[in-house]
Amino acid sequence: KMKKQGKSKNAIQRALKAGKKGASKARPGFEGKVTPAVLDTIIEFFQRHRGSVLGLTGAGVSVPSGIPDYRGTNGTYRVHGSYTPILHHELVSQHASRQRYWARSFFGIRPAFKAEPNPIHRAFASLESHNYLSGLITQNVDGLHLQAGSCNVLELHGTLKQVKCLSCGVKESRDGFQQRLEELNPEWVEFGQEMAQSGEEPKRRPDGDVDLPSNLQYGSFVYPKCHHCLTGDYMPTVVFFGGSVPDKVREQSYRMVDDASAMLVCGTSLSTFSAYRLVKRAREQGKEVAILNFGQTRGDGDATMKLETTAEDVLPPVAAQLAAETP
Repeated sequence: KMKKQGKSKNAIQRALKAGKKGASKARPGFEGKVTPAVLDTIIEFFQRHRGSVLGLTGAGVSVPSGIPDYRGTNGTYRVHGSYTPILHHELVSQHASRQRYWARSFFGIRPAFKAEPNPIHRAFASLESHNYLSGLITQNVDGLHLQAGSCNVLELHGTLKQVKCLSCGVKESRDGFQQRLEELNPEWVEFGQEMAQSGEEPKRRPDGDVDLPSNLQYGSFVYPKCHHCLTGDYMPTVVFFGGSVPDKVREQSYRMVDDASAMLVCGTSLSTFSAYRLVKRAREQGKEVAILNFGQTRGDGDATMKLETTAEDVLPPVAAQLAAETP
């Protein structure tokens, strides 16, 4: 037994070190360190509901991977108060809006695809593989949960990995679409190279685009038509602000909540109703909902447990100990 305890302790120490990589060094308002009691609380939560905990994650989970969030301490909305994301109806109906979006995405997508899973993503994958997590619903569109090894993942708001024709519905890889954009816009390729050489690369946004100079004109940016129907325009397979989660995805998210006995919410303020309604559904069914987030969330009043901290400080050591104790 003592040998087993030593194994668990070593695993936690390794995970704590791993969890600090990429973590912000100072968090305004965060008081004290994560204590063994806090870790025990989450461990007991998983043990009570072993194999039936549903994870729900947001942008905060991917911040340590270098992907900015919207409402965190250094989120896009806090740092750039004037930032306005493109809306669904604008992208679908306006040529100028599509030029603006694709031009910004043109520079942001390559860095987004280079992002790698961090210890939080790997912790979720470990919890699933050791039969503590039944599945995972993520609002993120970066694909990092899947890349980390999680299997039962529902991407609630879609993925940046593909684009879809608005007319015929055919899909194409975002990487292939990027190559076509580069072929059609050699002067924008040169502009990107100049920015990189000058060290003035644009700030990245959460959804794979970037912040370009306000006086930049997008009229010369060319985006391709659908290679299948030849007339349709593309959009990423993601749910933009003002858009709706597809019916099949919404119904699957409901089934995942219904099949679970508890929910763990991490790295999200639950500002979007598509995510918040899942918390409400779980609570209406009398299920435990634990929220692990630094800062206020829309679901704080619904939660049965709220830990005012970040997932990167808690989940890696918790997953390591549970993995070490699993036969």
